[in-house]
Amino acid sequence: MGFVLGVASACCWSALDVIRKAVAGRGSPTALAVFLMLGQLPFLGAWAAWDQTWVTDARHYWVPAAASMSMNALANVFFMRSVQLSPLSRTVPFLALTPVFSALAAIPLLGEVPDLAHWAGIALVVAGAFILNSDLSDGLWESLTHERGAPFMIAVAVLWAISTALDKRALPYASPASHSFVLCMGSAAILVAWLGSRRRLGEVRGVLEAPAGLLAALIGFAVAALGLQMMALQTLWVSVLETLKRGFGVLGSVVFGRILFAEAVTPRKLGASALMIAGTSILA
Repeated sequence: MGFVLGVASACCWSALDVIRKAVAGRGSPTALAVFLMLGQLPFLGAWAAWDQTWVTDARHYWVPAAASMSMNALANVFFMRSVQLSPLSRTVPFLALTPVFSALAAIPLLGEVPDLAHWAGIALVVAGAFILNSDLSDGLWESLTHERGAPFMIAVAVLWAISTALDKRALPYASPASHSFVLCMGSAAILVAWLGSRRRLGEVRGVLEAPAGLLAALIGFAVAALGLQMMALQTLWVSVLETLKRGFGVLGSVVFGRILFAEAVTPRKLGASALMIAGTSILA
């Protein structure tokens, strides 16, 4: 069941990425993140109220929960800084490292030690993501050494990986519903304070210029992706979940890119997709 929930969550994250692409340019990445978090709060709050579990052990819950909130907020700021300094196409490939970092973070935080099969599946998905998302005419090493935004994007991958492990560490002491609500509320508060301190809260209004249907889908898929992820983390390893998210996210970009944006499906894309499907099959 955990694997099924993980796949469902990964598919929702993939759909969310496509919608983010459609609304890109309506506001800064941070403004979009703030809108997305604030938009989720009523639905996550209703879920938490219906669940009525809340936090069962505050002493053990708040340290990993607060750390996860801070890391998610910082990751959004770093993401924004990265795309300000470098083209998105030259930095996003480094997010493919998230499953590797999550596997490493889960060892000391959760005692989840991957075996050879885990590492093989992760390696295939990461390799496929790099091939699909990187401009191989220059190479990733050139991006790392010459693109000023690359270190920030690598930091985003590290922060996302550690925050997911912290989420799983917090979940024994809170229900998935309550933790989703608290995490979203805390991260939103941090980012709102950050934008407010720079007098840039007006950027959030730019997001509202997008079509209402897109904004509704944006919030809907975000709520589903986060909720399913928290439920999956109760039984699924962090490294497996992050690998599923990265694999389905990249595969979704190929499928939806073809359907919605008429992007070509090249032999390179097919080969990379085959690697990621093989890696996901090993993890299954």
